[in-house]
Amino acid sequence: MSQLVLIAGVSRSGKSSLAKRLCAQLKNAKHLDQDEFVKPESEIPTIKDRVDWETPESIDWTEWKEAIGQAKEKHEYVIAEGIFALSDESLVREADLTILLSIGKEEFVKRRKEETRWGYEPVWFIEHVWHSHLKNHNPHSINVDFELTEINSPLTTILGRLGRN
Repeated sequence: MSQLVLIAGVSRSGKSSLAKRLCAQLKNAKHLDQDEFVKPESEIPTIKDRVDWETPESIDWTEWKEAIGQAKEKHEYVIAEGIFALSDESLVREADLTILLSIGKEEFVKRRKEETRWGYEPVWFIEHVWHSHLKNHNPHSINVDFELTEINSPLTTILGRLGRN
């Protein structure tokens, strides 16, 4: 039976890096990145004429859930990560393991300013990203299985929970 791992955290917290590390340690694992399931820009809300990727409404939830379901049929482990990975209650209930990556605001701002993928981002928008994270990263206040502050932490405990040592 397939196991679902959900990894959430603010932008630039290391979700993809952790997912890749887990997949490298787990046999027959599939990494799904929520960034690949965003709606077309024309369907995403805006804020001050900028596309607001930082809202759960930016995700195509139907496609995201279908992809997770299909991956679970083919893989022993499904590692699904994204800023809204803990937003859908049905997926949270289905998950075998939930992980929240937590970094402080200062570290987030530093990492976000180093990011060049989106071009220049005004300070107000970086603040918006942080506040959206605080509002949306765990909207149902679930007790996550692991809250990590350092993605380079040993994976031993997480792998143990998944039945791998």
